[in-house]
Amino acid sequence: MNTKDLVFRMLAHKFNISYMPVVVTDGMVDLMKDFYSREEAWLLVLMPLMPASAKTIARLQFKNPKKVEKMLQDMVNRGLLIEFVDDGVQKFQMAPFIPGVVEMTLMKGEDTPESRQYAKKMHDLLEESNHRVLDKIEGMGSSFARVIPVNQGLSHENQTLPYEDVRTIINGAKRFAITHCHCRTQKFLADEKVCDAPRDVCMSLDFAADFLIRAGIGQEVDHKTMLQKLDLAEEHNLVHMSDNSRSGFTFVCNCCGCCCGILTATTKMGRKTPVIKSSYIAEWDSKICTDCGKCSRVCQVNALTQVNKVTLFSEERCLGCGECIETCPEKALRLVPRDDWEEPEATYGHMVADMMARRIKSGTLLQGKKLPGQEYMAKMINKRYS
Repeated sequence: MNTKDLVFRMLAHKFNISYMPVVVTDGMVDLMKDFYSREEAWLLVLMPLMPASAKTIARLQFKNPKKVEKMLQDMVNRGLLIEFVDDGVQKFQMAPFIPGVVEMTLMKGEDTPESRQYAKKMHDLLEESNHRVLDKIEGMGSSFARVIPVNQGLSHENQTLPYEDVRTIINGAKRFAITHCHCRTQKFLADEKVCDAPRDVCMSLDFAADFLIRAGIGQEVDHKTMLQKLDLAEEHNLVHMSDNSRSGFTFVCNCCGCCCGILTATTKMGRKTPVIKSSYIAEWDSKICTDCGKCSRVCQVNALTQVNKVTLFSEERCLGCGECIETCPEKALRLVPRDDWEEPEATYGHMVADMMARRIKSGTLLQGKKLPGQEYMAKMINKRYS
């Protein structure tokens, strides 16, 4: 092993200590060298896993506090580090690699030689490690993201839960930011084929919006603009995703099946989609279906397809997003409650704590048990990120 790469490989392994797994490869180490200077990499390798002030981080590493604070803030502005205020004190924490660093480095939507280089290397990295990452996620049996059905797909018969209604989620937030969709931006910058869906419809809420606005990554918008962006996403039949929790929402993604890193697991890799499906599933009445093909053209995961002008429906692939419902002129499709659906964790903090516990328990004899300190971890995360 090249000793010059040691600190970057150590940093890559530290990213694996998160609720979302990574696979450390030479490609990931190479990307670390593009993202961070050697001095920055050592700073992150040696900083605490828990949030800490610049003064604390400097003291632990025997460094000048002002220099450390400048280095940390510079990484925040580049989308490489999370920063927030806790009880009046500015604190810093490593972001997950995915979702986190990989997305934030391109969410400004800037078209520069550096961003194009990043995009191409990210493409190569994902091609290299996607299957192994998906193996780890499937072993955990959960995800950070959950599909939210479109309102138009729900009938008056369905008693919609607040966390299953994307407009209720947005209405419950106090601050909003819009960024560029990482997935479509990455495809565009890497000169790959990209769809015509809008890129500036990635939505951040409350804590996440606060951070992205301060870091200069997200554009602050008002409530009306958020709903307009949501309408735009639905005009392009994009799938809504948000945090896999019942409260404390931080984002709403609007995803396409050709670019989204989550949905392409199914559409391009033939794998199980690494997202929690909505509590609904499409019910298709083949007797009144006229095989017009409109539903198959809007389904982002090919749950509805046409073979020899005959419509086919895959319940296994259906996300319950509801995009197909309004397109059917014969009303042959409707959303019905899913039988095997589990209610998400109560809060954002409980979701992260549950994901961490699942990672620890994966492949062990601790399946089905809550780990010591799991509830405390959830409460501490909620306190910091509220």
